[in-house]
Amino acid sequence: MNLIKFLKIIYLKLIYLTIIPIVVGGVVFFLTKDLPVKYTSFSTVFTGVTTNNGLVVESIRIDNNATQSEYNNIMTMLKSTTLFEDISLHLLTQHLILTKPQKDIISEKSYKELMASVPDKIKKLVVKNNFEKTYHNLKAYIVHDEKNYIYRLMNFGHKYYGINAISNLKAERLTNSDLIKLSYEAEDPAICFNTVKFATQIFVKEYSEIKVNQSNSAVAYFEQKLKEVSAKLEEAEQTLLDFNIDNDIINYYEQTEQVTTQQEKIEVRLQEVKMEYEASEAVLAKLENEVEKRYNINLRNSKIMQIRDQLVDLNEAITAIELENNNSNRSKVNDLKTKRRKVEGDLENKIDSMNIFDSKSQGIESQRLLSEWLDAVKNHENYAALLKSMKLRQIEFMKQFKRYAPLGATIKRIERSIDVYEREYLNVLHDLGLARQNEQSVDMRSNMRILDEPKFPINSIPSKNKLYVVIAVLFSIIFYLLAVFIVELMDARMKSPSVLKLKTGLDVLAAFTVMNKRNKKYINTEIVNQRASLLLFEKVRKLASDNTKPFVVQIFSSWDGAGKKLVANKFAAEIEKHNFSVNIVSFCNDEDDNGGVSDAQSEPFTIANYYSEINSFENYNQFILEKKITSDYLLSIFPPVSTGIDNTVIVSVPTANFIVYDANTSWADADIFMLEKLKSVLSENSLFAALTYAQPDNLEEMYGDIPKKRSFIRKLIKKLLKRVM
Repeated sequence: MNLIKFLKIIYLKLIYLTIIPIVVGGVVFFLTKDLPVKYTSFSTVFTGVTTNNGLVVESIRIDNNATQSEYNNIMTMLKSTTLFEDISLHLLTQHLILTKPQKDIISEKSYKELMASVPDKIKKLVVKNNFEKTYHNLKAYIVHDEKNYIYRLMNFGHKYYGINAISNLKAERLTNSDLIKLSYEAEDPAICFNTVKFATQIFVKEYSEIKVNQSNSAVAYFEQKLKEVSAKLEEAEQTLLDFNIDNDIINYYEQTEQVTTQQEKIEVRLQEVKMEYEASEAVLAKLENEVEKRYNINLRNSKIMQIRDQLVDLNEAITAIELENNNSNRSKVNDLKTKRRKVEGDLENKIDSMNIFDSKSQGIESQRLLSEWLDAVKNHENYAALLKSMKLRQIEFMKQFKRYAPLGATIKRIERSIDVYEREYLNVLHDLGLARQNEQSVDMRSNMRILDEPKFPINSIPSKNKLYVVIAVLFSIIFYLLAVFIVELMDARMKSPSVLKLKTGLDVLAAFTVMNKRNKKYINTEIVNQRASLLLFEKVRKLASDNTKPFVVQIFSSWDGAGKKLVANKFAAEIEKHNFSVNIVSFCNDEDDNGGVSDAQSEPFTIANYYSEINSFENYNQFILEKKITSDYLLSIFPPVSTGIDNTVIVSVPTANFIVYDANTSWADADIFMLEKLKSVLSENSLFAALTYAQPDNLEEMYGDIPKKRSFIRKLIKKLLKRVM
């Protein structure tokens, strides 16, 4: 369907496109002229979701997903049934505590309607001039039962208190800002105003409570966790303290370090003393051996050994005290040193007595050796005492090592547990600090502000009556055009040559039209029929070039009323116009086949009817001889194929056959059957199609522009459209 066809369809339906919208618009106007007047009020809330960062002072990166999720939560809250129920209950409470209507709360009409429907048991719940108590009483009264007045009021579609009515509360985010706009429409301006007011107040309060409760829960959790970890840490520290007290430990690591250092010193000193002792022992043995050999003096007699033993004891005592490095024993050391000097003097006297005794034989040399021996004895005994004390000291330190070794492992284990609890304590303390900061931040961010308080509406919303009328008119036009085009697209009629060819698969040689009221504006429909007749004649003339006279042309149809006689008469007239003779015969019954054509000139030729003799002839030659037909052409009209083909022998001979279709009939499966039936009888490639009763507009594809009365503007538009197309 091209644009020109589209415009033609609209033009043909122009009267309906005028009447239907007028009727629909009038109906809508009368239906909507008495619509109730409505008022609107709105408020604007600053959410601070994006721009309010609370305690965060540095610049932060905005998470678009989190922001969008937060706004989705806000919008969901504003559409929650719980919010609508709370608004409804606040409105009802506000109205019930009134003793008379107030302009800024409820109109007189609405108040009377409410009071007339409120039962006495509900009125008893009202506490005069006390909104909160009345609200709680009404809320406690609600049960999920349709017999419950308040529940029924909320859920059964009341125009002010019903959830369905309050759900018309509109919430929208203003562009990409932090602002949320709440708006509402109602017939009562006071109720409209208070609905928006309560919605704003309740929403801000509930949102803040949700946010604060979330942060409070986190703070409470971390505070409890901090107490638990603190108790564990104190218990571990007390365990370490008790362990140190029980084991006389002040600082384990310093003590073990000191013991280790002293042990190393003792080891070094012990090796030095041992070497000195061994050296002194060797010197002493050498001197004793030399004295004994040269002077035959026994330096190990009992008296000398007794004195040496005393000297050893004193040296050991002095060494032990000196190793303790205790200033309080200084006087005792001095006493012991005094005794040692006395014992050393006794030993010298004893040696001197031995020297005097032997002075006759040895003289000065023996005195020197004995003096050296005495010094060696003193030195040896000192080192012997020191070595013994060092060994005892080493044994004591080894005992300390054995004592500290298991203590260290236990202390490590206790300290590890303390370290774990300390780190856990610090982590929890840090998380608690963050939770408290977040709590304060959330408290600051969740503190929504109402930028625009709702205002009492004075002027009503302009009536949409005219808008409804315009919309109804436009939609009626659209729906009507849509219906027309759907019908046009689904139209199964064979209204144009191209459709007929598509359905039958035959070459369409011509298409005829008739004069009627619908196409009377055309200059002359006979011009179309003349063109159709000429096309038929050209085809038949070509087929008849090699045939004997008369050349037989058979005309068929699938059904009655297809217009076979119309085609025959028009075709015969065209034949005579070309100076050929023609006869028309009919093998149909007496029923008219003009398809309702009333034109007196549609049948200018006499049609001989041989309906009763159709089976009397074996072929056309016999028929022509018997009927003495001498014309150049013979047009034979046969009954509809749907009534049967009586003489298939005579039908099968001619090479020019036309099947006529009415353009106003729809194509059906039966048409396919009839066409195939006819094809099976006729000779191959001898059947052609012709269209009758077609609308001239549908024939332009075959004949070009149809002559027609058109205004200058229409001619210009059509010319331009053809250029575009």
